[in-house]
Amino acid sequence: MVKTLVLVRHGAPEALSPSGQDIDRRLTTAGARALRTAYPRVFSLLGDDPKALVWSSPAVRALETADVVAAATGVDDIEVHQSLYAQNAAAFLAELDAADAPCVIAVGHAPFVDNLSSRLLGTCPPLGKGAVIAIDLASGFSGRGVLRWYVSGPEVTSWEELAVVEHAVAGAVRDLSARADAFLAGPESAAALLQFRIALRRVRSLLQFLAPWQTKKQNRRCEHAIKELQVASARLRALDILSETVAGLVESGELGENCLLPMSCAKERSLECASLLTLMRKRHSAKELGKIAHELAHHFGWKSKVSERGVTADDFRAHFDEQFNEVDEDLFGLDLRDGDAVYVARRDTKEMHYVAERLGEVLGPERAQMSEYLDEIQRELGALSDARSNKQLAEECAKSPRFRGVRADLGVVARDQAEVVSAITSGLRRREVEDHDAESDDEEE
Repeated sequence: MVKTLVLVRHGAPEALSPSGQDIDRRLTTAGARALRTAYPRVFSLLGDDPKALVWSSPAVRALETADVVAAATGVDDIEVHQSLYAQNAAAFLAELDAADAPCVIAVGHAPFVDNLSSRLLGTCPPLGKGAVIAIDLASGFSGRGVLRWYVSGPEVTSWEELAVVEHAVAGAVRDLSARADAFLAGPESAAALLQFRIALRRVRSLLQFLAPWQTKKQNRRCEHAIKELQVASARLRALDILSETVAGLVESGELGENCLLPMSCAKERSLECASLLTLMRKRHSAKELGKIAHELAHHFGWKSKVSERGVTADDFRAHFDEQFNEVDEDLFGLDLRDGDAVYVARRDTKEMHYVAERLGEVLGPERAQMSEYLDEIQRELGALSDARSNKQLAEECAKSPRFRGVRADLGVVARDQAEVVSAITSGLRRREVEDHDAESDDEEE
């Protein structure tokens, strides 16, 4: 005879299933996580060995909720009862009367769980999604039951933000996997390399932003592997930028039509590309990248306190504002003559751009719009960094035996890029002064 009936309303479900059928609706990621966090404590109220049966409606959202209940109570099997989905009280009570267990935990739907609770107790607290109510049936089903305990459904909001972030990270790592495959399939393509490096930077930026909430072990391992690929491919990207600049100087007439420098750059790129591919094969980089992508997409490692409490949108926004203010302060006092400082400022600005771009749904529209502003700044600083990189690389190549016949042309490139650096620096300084004067005028007004 059943002495205790525990009624459970399923957790928070998706609004619409892929099939369009109500019975196929699943729990949301946030809804499932909230139940997994709350139910071990909730069902401990039944004692260490409740000797319970777990019944469930055949609806997917109820079955997923029942799985969490079974894990929390140590029950191996879940019995499916159509009466719970049909909300047939008479059929359900008949099945309950025939049950041979001291306790039955039934996962169903509203308004069935509310109506049955009210019928057995005379009154019933609101049974929201994920709510659980335990009723002692001392007089069986014909008399009144006694409320043993009631726990409202778990709060889902703080888990919803985690689900959104996980979705954003999963999208970024899927893109990274695709870009890596495209580069390995056509390493001679400068565009493929660029897209691969952008994808690397985007994922690494997300990892650095999420470091306060992600497990240290996973964060450091993934970030280290991605950084290695960034560093290893940096010179190949620098050669592509130099080659584009050389092509532009040939087209403008700064370098002669019969200039051999483009061919020398192409040969150097080929050697550097072969070296990069050899290094990637030696370190099994593609395989390691695949493992990282799968892990981040399916098993993002949140710290234990995050798994227990969740993270609110305000937490993410406060962290973004703190980092943005640091970048903004660095930009305000940036010495454009300091190549290293410009490089760091561009890197940090680019990282904030990728975070605002990818996590806009959590950060909100105001911060998401900063992505365009940050992208504009990093492009301006990028032009300055690229010109400096071209000058340094041209001077470096001029010392190599492989560029013996084109050293004069490399000198032209170095001088041209030095002039570009000077022009960009002067332009940015002039605009900074104009902006400062405009702000001063506004303050006086």
